Amino acid sequence: MSFKHKYKRVGTFVIDLAIVQMFAMIARDIYLGVLAYASQGSGVSVSFNDTLALPVLLLIIVGVMLITIGVYMGYHWICYRLLGNSFSRYFLRLSVESTNDQPMNQSRYLKREFQKIYLSVATLGLYVLYSGAQFLTHSNPPWHDRKFDTNVIEY
Repeated sequence: MSFKHKYKRVGTFVIDLAIVQMFAMIARDIYLGVLAYASQGSGVSVSFNDTLALPVLLLIIVGVMLITIGVYMGYHWICYRLLGNSFSRYFLRLSVESTNDQPMNQSRYLKREFQKIYLSVATLGLYVLYSGAQFLTHSNPPWHDRKFDTNVIEY
C-alpha cells in the first residue's frame, strides 16, 4: 500500500472526526445547558469540596463522551445509508471492502466504525495517534481493521 493511500486513510478519519465534532459540540452544549437549567431550578449546588462533586463531574464527562460516540455513529449510519461510505471517503475516492469474499455490509461497517470511535474517545485520542503512527511508519494495520478483516482499495 502506498503512502498516498495511507495518508488518505488517516486524513479521512480526521475529516470525519472534524465534521462529527461540529455536530457533537451542538449536542454537548444542549446537554450541558439542560444540566445547568435543571440544577438552577432545583436549587442544587455542588462545590469542589462536596462529596458529590466527583460523581457529578464524572457524569458530565461520561455524558459528553457518550454524546460524541452517539453523534459519530449516527453520522456514519446516515452516510452509509446515503453514500455507502463515509462522507470524506466518498470524496477522496476510498472504498472499504473485505479482504475475504464477504462483502462489507452495514452491520460490519458500523461495528468497525464503533470500534474506531470507542477506542479514540476512550483513550482521549492516544489510539488515533498511536495507530496512525504505526500504520504510516511500519504498515501495521490498526486494530479495528485487523479485527474486522478490512482492506482499503481505490476505485
